[in-house]
This record gives sequence, structure tokens and C-alpha cells, in this order.
Amino acid sequence: MIRRLGDRYGLQNESLHLLAGGGDPAYSARIWLTDETALSFHVSLLGPYYGIHLPGIPEEEPVAREIAREIEATYPGYRPIPAELGNEVVPDVAMDTVLMGEATIYMCLFSVVWTWVDPE
Repeated sequence: MIRRLGDRYGLQNESLHLLAGGGDPAYSARIWLTDETALSFHVSLLGPYYGIHLPGIPEEEPVAREIAREIEATYPGYRPIPAELGNEVVPDVAMDTVLMGEATIYMCLFSVVWTWVDPE
């Protein structure tokens, strides 16, 4: 899937550290929409969920749809987590760089990498 998407877009694989024993609970990558703006996507290793973090620019919609199709074809049964659920804070969780009471469901299922793409 990463190779197919990388053939079509400027893709940065954020999952290579998993091969060296990294502890993130998801495969993650970024696709550059412009020279300065990327969207990121994550496929959870903990359950059948994925997330596409959109930066809030017009160019994102067709790319996001294509990423969703690729993920769902590669990982049958995987579904996106709705933002209203993914942004919920998990009160009793702390992570390496996230204080207790600040971790969201997105961060727990995907990684703090989720926060790397901020909407404009």
C-alpha cells in the first residue's frame, strides 16, 4: 500500500522505526500536498481503525478519498475513527511526550505523530 501511494504522491513513511523495535501502535505516513503542507494517515496495529489527518486545504479531498480506498482494500474491515470520538481525551493515560489527561484516542491508537499535521 505504501509503495503504491508513494508511486503516485510525495510520500514520507513514518513507520520505518517500527522495523527497529519502535513502539508506535500504528503504521504512519505523510503525503505532501504542497511544498509546505502534508496530510498524514495512520493504520492502527491495535484494532481495525485508521485515521486521516487533514490539514484543511482544498487539495486534500481527492487524496484523502484515495488513501481511504487503499487502506480499506489492503486492510479489509478497517474503518475510520470519527473526529468526535478520536479527539476525546483519555483521562488516565500518559505517553512519552504527552502528559496525563492530554492523550486523545487518536494518539493512543495511532501515535503522538497524529499531532504532527495541524490544520491551517
